[in-house]
Amino acid sequence: MDEDLARWVGLQMLRSPKKPSQLEQAVIPPILTRWRCLFHSPDVPAATKNQAWVALATLLHKYGFADQAVTANALRAIDELNDGVVLSDAFARQADAIKELLRSPAVPLSRRPRQPKAVTFLRVGDVVAIQLDQQFHAAFVLDIRGTDEFPIIEFYAGTFAQPPTAEHLSGRAAAAGRGKARFGVVGLTYLPDPARQVTTVATQHPQAPTGTPPGPTDGRYILTDIITLQRNMTTLFRNPSHETGSSYADHEQPNAILEA
Repeated sequence: MDEDLARWVGLQMLRSPKKPSQLEQAVIPPILTRWRCLFHSPDVPAATKNQAWVALATLLHKYGFADQAVTANALRAIDELNDGVVLSDAFARQADAIKELLRSPAVPLSRRPRQPKAVTFLRVGDVVAIQLDQQFHAAFVLDIRGTDEFPIIEFYAGTFAQPPTAEHLSGRAAAAGRGKARFGVVGLTYLPDPARQVTTVATQHPQAPTGTPPGPTDGRYILTDIITLQRNMTTLFRNPSHETGSSYADHEQPNAILEA
């Protein structure tokens, strides 16, 4: 969660100057879209969700933001964690101080936060399902760039009401041809995904999506990050024939999201 916020806040601060309220609006909704998968999952224990609410509210405050609904959920979660004796005595003793911090005005950052190192634990041949709102999209890991820096994935065509099986994807076409469904995703790091947005469908899967590969004048993939990918996916699956972002020949191209 901290890595998601550090990378996303840093990217927004590099873009055209914004007032604090505008920056807040640019940061919080996409972060909530990703982490809502955990909060809405029926398989996640209530205690885990409560810890995540406290972490999210605290981290937003750290980066100079506050969201009324997130803060309210975090304050409730603190009480429930203490009532259930879920965490340590130290947390219980500090509960009032944490509540006071969350209720205090957040101070906007004066400089861009330090960026996390790009790393991934995915491997070529992994197939993942990525949830966006109430739908799931499947993607195949084509390559790993750098020294385990980030995966290059290609989306299969179609959307699913639940994570598909490997059999559902057998012989399935790519969501778009000529590399337009291929993304290098910085921040697609962990499996299992702490946000529950990305789940494993298969490992060492033998078949990537079928379709037309990139031509000589096409970029090999679109460089993005785990939060921007949500917007890329919306564009791709709304109109697969159109471009979904700027194409890069490789990851050496200058891009803020890769800075260490």
